[in-house]
Amino acid sequence: MGQRNVFGKWIGRSARKDQLSPQSLAALGPYRHLSAAELSHTLDLVERIPLSSGLLNGALPTDRHLFLESGSIQIQTHTGYVLLLKAGTPQARFPMPLKPRVVSLYAAEPGSLLSIPRTPTLSPNDGTAPPPNPALTAEENEAFAQLRTYFRTQHAELPSLPDLALKIGKAIDDPNNANEDIARLIQLDPSLSARLISVVNSAAFGGFNRITSINQASARLGRNKVRSLVYSCLLKSIFNTSSTPLKRHMEALWQHSVHVAALAFVLGRETPGIDAEQALLAGLIHDIGSVAVIGGINRFPVLARRQEVIDYAIASLRIEVGVHTLRHWRLGDEFGDVITDAENWQRVGSAIPDNTDVVILSQLHALIGSAGQGRLPRIDEVPAFHKLARGQLTPRHSLSILDEADADVREVRALIGGS
Repeated sequence: MGQRNVFGKWIGRSARKDQLSPQSLAALGPYRHLSAAELSHTLDLVERIPLSSGLLNGALPTDRHLFLESGSIQIQTHTGYVLLLKAGTPQARFPMPLKPRVVSLYAAEPGSLLSIPRTPTLSPNDGTAPPPNPALTAEENEAFAQLRTYFRTQHAELPSLPDLALKIGKAIDDPNNANEDIARLIQLDPSLSARLISVVNSAAFGGFNRITSINQASARLGRNKVRSLVYSCLLKSIFNTSSTPLKRHMEALWQHSVHVAALAFVLGRETPGIDAEQALLAGLIHDIGSVAVIGGINRFPVLARRQEVIDYAIASLRIEVGVHTLRHWRLGDEFGDVITDAENWQRVGSAIPDNTDVVILSQLHALIGSAGQGRLPRIDEVPAFHKLARGQLTPRHSLSILDEADADVREVRALIGGS
């Protein structure tokens, strides 16, 4: 016997009885890698939730994935973005987003949801595999253990946002401050002011009506976009090391981050629901953990003697340390998933694209032509591919939308400090 849920409907009937097939289940994002036996077992655990038209005020299960099986639902996020999700569309193959990202759900017509257990099954390309151990010497092994311990102490030195960025961010977050107050803070750094005005006036940022002051820039963009751009313009100083052997690594990391950020901006600009300036910042900081690890290696020079040891230390620690760094910056809630899943190529996410989807696809595009490209999935095999850029992405060679916007990508790279 089923149980009555908050919508006054009976749930708990196996969806197998209503002709949900293993093939239909495998078409849903999180379940496409399950074996035949796993699909059959999961089918027995699927439940249906019938929906009536109107606002869905009741609590939906948060420990299971929910998919729109029939009907249509209007989803509004806390950013104000509204998506009309329709059954049978590519977006409906992804789980519905729920609170806290969602403010309201409105069933535009009667329909039904599928409630399916979350699966821990991961594909070989999910980016979570540990890096191969390069056979460390006893001295290297001891130094690596000390490095790992160092980052787990409260005294570890993590990358810090520049003081001016922190002051501006704090001022923007204070609703009692007017745009003029924020502009005065930005103007304390003439170089930053000039760069912001250049960015806002650039063709890539849609600067058709030329602005001449920071006040005008704030009015055009809004406070949150200004904060993202301020952080992006000031971050280059963090990508620095006093170690000569490690300088090349840090410079390569900066150039890669800038490239990913520029691609993320262009993709975000073309994708409803994405704040392009925030996507830009997400691209810049997606591998901030590597910056911290390189700084830590500088404390244990024995780890910098061999290329494979440097790579191993970075790959082993960058996600853990990156998450700590963002918490230190108080940006963990906004960008934590970007750090943990930037190379989780098969991340499913939800029906509404987010910054992590944008960074994943930007990374794949940035890595085209690299030495490791052969180990990467095809772009059209990645779940994020099917959610971004209004469905204009094509699998041929690359993302056509980025190829067409190559001039904008190069302009954004130059504006935020790349070559």
